[in-house]
Amino acid sequence: MTPFEHARAVLEAEGWDLSVFDRPIAYPKRTPLAKGKVRGTLYGVAIGDALGAPNEGKRPWWIKEPVTGLSPHHGRPAGTVTDDTELTLALAESLLERGGLDPEDLARRFVERGARMVGGGRATKEALARLAEGVPWWQAGTPSAGNGAAMRASPAGLFFEDAGEARQVAFVQGLLTHRDRSALAGAMLNALLVGALARGAEPDPEGLLPWLEAAIQGLEVPLKTRVSPRSLTTLAEELPDVPDYVGRPEAAFKRFGLGAFVLETLPSALALFFTYPEDPEAALLTAANAGFDSDTLASLVGGWLGAHLADRGLRSRTPSNWWAVSVAPEIERISKLAAG
Repeated sequence: MTPFEHARAVLEAEGWDLSVFDRPIAYPKRTPLAKGKVRGTLYGVAIGDALGAPNEGKRPWWIKEPVTGLSPHHGRPAGTVTDDTELTLALAESLLERGGLDPEDLARRFVERGARMVGGGRATKEALARLAEGVPWWQAGTPSAGNGAAMRASPAGLFFEDAGEARQVAFVQGLLTHRDRSALAGAMLNALLVGALARGAEPDPEGLLPWLEAAIQGLEVPLKTRVSPRSLTTLAEELPDVPDYVGRPEAAFKRFGLGAFVLETLPSALALFFTYPEDPEAALLTAANAGFDSDTLASLVGGWLGAHLADRGLRSRTPSNWWAVSVAPEIERISKLAAG
């Protein structure tokens, strides 16, 4: 039994509807994955994370001096990444070194990184503590619709040529920390968008958003959001509204929100990415200065930009000193491992 089959059996016994996985899915294009796409994605995640970290948790009106480059934060030097990047790299390392998804190995790596990483949401920290105590990976997750499962899911899209398999891997890796359907839908969305862009799909919201909606449709249970507390919605139901805010990211932030709730972060990040797919400097600075969960917003957008532009395209359109992130040697090692 594969890890996904195991997880599915457990969750369906609890009443989850996982029929979404019975619907086939394929990437819009199937250009072979290049090393530059891997490097671009991972650097994009790390650069966005490091840029956004100084303003994490701040209200926008508290930000007196906008971020223009890498800055110290949390008592750490400029360029230091947070949990967004640390757990992304843990997933990438595990997938490559184990030759596929090994939840026990992934849990060990998450716990090791968790002991030293900057930041980390409540749900993730609680789940990592349970994993450290020996709670099985399929039971350790916190019932939270936070964005922690989504923010680290990009390697699932990079390293699996089959979109259906990438969707399953994104789901299972998310389950280790988040036992919530919307949180896992967000993980699937991030992985699939990275996978599509890395294989040559154009950053076209009219084409990609319906594809993503279909890939997660039916998984979620409607939830209240902080922005619209009187109505119930799902991530899949929010996606059709995103094109209305392309070109107006600040309006998107007000419409969807900027908190750590996955129904806020993902639609806002999508609107921002589709506004600036060819201008990563503008995209990343807008995210980094948004406040609230700015590091996750910027890391998501950075990953999509890197998957689209690859490392050369991303490097040529961003300041050179942005690339001095604390995990640069790890990204280089992982990229070489992926190319091998």
